[in-house]
Amino acid sequence: NDELALLYEKIKIQQSVLSRGQIQYRDRLNEIRVLKIKLNDLKRELHILKSSVANIDVLKREVHQLGRELLQERTKVKALSEELENPLNVHRWRKLEGSDPSTYEMIQKIQTLQKRLIAKTEEVVERDLLIQEKE
Repeated sequence: NDELALLYEKIKIQQSVLSRGQIQYRDRLNEIRVLKIKLNDLKRELHILKSSVANIDVLKREVHQLGRELLQERTKVKALSEELENPLNVHRWRKLEGSDPSTYEMIQKIQTLQKRLIAKTEEVVERDLLIQEKE
């Protein structure tokens, strides 16, 4: 009887050890599943980062090229500004023909324009009177 009780006790111990082992096994399977998901996420992120690194090289070249173009344009602007301040190419210059009228001619022109203005004003007044009469 004692042997039987001892064997039952051993069986209970073995079953509890077995059930604890099964629980730990399920826990490890869950951990493995979670780690696989994390691994796939990390692989995807690595792929994205690798492709962006390739883009960074292209963008660096573009920035360098644009910087060079900017420097060239600034140099052109500086040269043109200096030429504008101190023109060297006198062959491009030309004399503008024409002369300022004398004071007497200007006074005559002013009087002529004033006469025309007075005449036009009188015409406008006459037309206004005609319009008012018709109304």
